[in-house]
Amino acid sequence: MRKFKHPIDLKAAAEAASSFVPVDVTLAELVQAHSLAKPRLELELRFRKWCDPVHGFGHESAWSISSERLQKAADALVESGYATSTANRDIGALGQVYRWAVVSRRMAPRGFISPTLAVKRFEEKIRYVASSEQDILSLRLAVKMFRDRLFTLFVWMLLDSGARKSELPQRSWQELDIVGGKLIVPRTKNGDSRTLFFTPETMALAKRLKPALTAGSGDRLIFAGKNGITPICFRKKWSSMTGMLRRPDLRVHDIRHWVAASLLRNGVGVGVASQILGHRDQTMLLRRYGHLDHMSLLEAQQARWQSVSASTTQLNPTWSLACV
Repeated sequence: MRKFKHPIDLKAAAEAASSFVPVDVTLAELVQAHSLAKPRLELELRFRKWCDPVHGFGHESAWSISSERLQKAADALVESGYATSTANRDIGALGQVYRWAVVSRRMAPRGFISPTLAVKRFEEKIRYVASSEQDILSLRLAVKMFRDRLFTLFVWMLLDSGARKSELPQRSWQELDIVGGKLIVPRTKNGDSRTLFFTPETMALAKRLKPALTAGSGDRLIFAGKNGITPICFRKKWSSMTGMLRRPDLRVHDIRHWVAASLLRNGVGVGVASQILGHRDQTMLLRRYGHLDHMSLLEAQQARWQSVSASTTQLNPTWSLACV
């Protein structure tokens, strides 16, 4: 039996545990503390609607929000037009905050269970995106016709790199290497950095659009709005372009799908394609984008059918004729 130099006062330890006082914080304060502790996750935008002091839960105690209320709020998001995947990610992000508070910081009341655990996740519909090189060329040509050349540059950079649409608006001219045709994103969605590469044609347009930067203005956003501080919102221009292409269902994120499918179709290894798209886990590429290239899947099946049909005819021509 192990002997200790000083006896352990179990009674004092039990009394100290029972006298624990939880930290009284609102949901907005808890989210802010989490963002300060884990800035690489960049969840502030996702939590904005949830922490709204009027329409959200921002001023309520973080420990008083029930699962039922979160479920109704998530249902309301979906009913108002939010994608089911967005609602699921919102609840998952809130779960990360509660897990951090309970496990890492031990600031929640004793016996507290995260209300997100009982929230039912929505079924996410798989969205098939038929892509071809002609589709990408048509999109590139269509956006070239716009008078707003920054919008043209934005879409071209997405087509070249497969970047997430949220990775470009916050980038500055100082970060863009026009000569080298690349841009380093210091922190992506998964917390890692990645390098985006662009074609000479795209960089030639960027060179023409780049303003004359004065001392101290190198951090000016590439896609800065009228105030020069916040980025431009291209939503209306995107709707106009998809209408011109007669593809109103086309989304900005579909460009990323196309790039992923194109990489896989052209024989690029999963490991390299994952790095290009900024996925930490290689299986993410196959799980999220591998099934989206509907055209390639159909072509592969048709090639197999033709091969089987030809082999059957060669092995047993009489049987084949009888079947006809």
